[in-house]
Amino acid sequence: MRACKNCRFIIHTNDKTCPKCGGELSEKFSGMVIVLDPEKSEVAKVVGVNATGSYAIKVK
Repeated sequence: MRACKNCRFIIHTNDKTCPKCGGELSEKFSGMVIVLDPEKSEVAKVVGVNATGSYAIKVK
């Protein structure tokens, strides 16, 4: 798994760029939040996510 350094989106690939924003991917990240309904999720609002998917809490 890799996480984007820009938008923190987590994907299962060996690509070097994020399919969502084009940012650089890193294998070093900590924590994970899975957002199913970003409009109703309080966690998504706190983390700053506005789309469905898996996101890292912190990316190195």
